[in-house]
Amino acid sequence: MSDKTEKKVGALHSEPHTQYAINTWSGRPASEGKPSLIGMPLFFQLISRINRDSLADNPWADTAQVEVETLLETASQQLQKCLNDIDALMAMLPADAFVSGVTSTALLNIGVHSHTPQGYCCVYLLVGFDQLISRVFQAHHYGLMSQKERKAWLHRGNHQIRHIFSVALHYRSHPVTRQDLASDNRAVFHAARYARETFEYLVLREQVLAA
Repeated sequence: MSDKTEKKVGALHSEPHTQYAINTWSGRPASEGKPSLIGMPLFFQLISRINRDSLADNPWADTAQVEVETLLETASQQLQKCLNDIDALMAMLPADAFVSGVTSTALLNIGVHSHTPQGYCCVYLLVGFDQLISRVFQAHHYGLMSQKERKAWLHRGNHQIRHIFSVALHYRSHPVTRQDLASDNRAVFHAARYARETFEYLVLREQVLAA
């Protein structure tokens, strides 16, 4: 008798320690003088839509997905460099000085379930960002960096994740395939009207025809 039991992968759990990471996860509603910011749950939905369109041979979706993946890879490398730089900064403390670890009094346990690898990669990036923030506050607390330097570090890490969110947010889903692009039919005409850049349509069509 064959085993037909469906097996599902459980959720990944994450516990951000800093308010900066929690805010990046949850996003921010629009308020007076401040625009809304999307959070990780909405990013999961957006990147899932891009992934579905890409699997349906949509060239615009392929472009967006490659852009997200490139940004994730670049941000991961830059984040690791930042963590290494912070470690080098903390090493400037006297050899006999004992520094306790950063602790949080209000941990948020988040169950993460993404339908795409890019979603999980972005969560890993957020976890690294959370670690960086903790180390930056620690370095500032012990007098190893100024207030201005601390703000610059925090902005640098947060900007990378927000940039990735922005690419997914600006993607527009249209039922277009490479075949449509090659034949230059009406479906492509409607999709091209909503492309972020006019040249994007021309470049994609040239690539398809040359393939």
